[in-house]
Amino acid sequence: MHTRLWIAGILAATPILALSPVAFPAAEDPGCVRGIAGARYNQRLFLSLMTRKDDVAERTLNVYAVPRVRSRDVKPVQDPAVCARAANAYGKAVQDESANRKVHILQVGDRYIVTDPDYRPDAYHRAVTFDPSFGRPLAVVMED
Repeated sequence: MHTRLWIAGILAATPILALSPVAFPAAEDPGCVRGIAGARYNQRLFLSLMTRKDDVAERTLNVYAVPRVRSRDVKPVQDPAVCARAANAYGKAVQDESANRKVHILQVGDRYIVTDPDYRPDAYHRAVTFDPSFGRPLAVVMED
């Protein structure tokens, strides 16, 4: 009986362990986070801004230095090469060059809005907008 319970426990835990950080530890290289709660919110926010025509939407797009684009041109980025470049550029822009920074990237047209999901002093949100070269930042945004 104990053997059956032990086997049942292992079978029940297999999917949990297979998808956990134990099975897939985070790499120590700069790049993108797998998924964060705010990522989907940010995408919906910018999708909404693209369809709205009010002054608040225009100001927000100007602050983030992104153009008004079609909804299909607002998408999250998971390409490892782009993630590594964005993480390094973000570190330089905020003058905190941690070696293994993980970021979230939202592509809006030809611009990239890069955020660090771990940045939480005083509950502020910090984002940096880059062009595809990831050279100088086009905008650095701090808001609650």
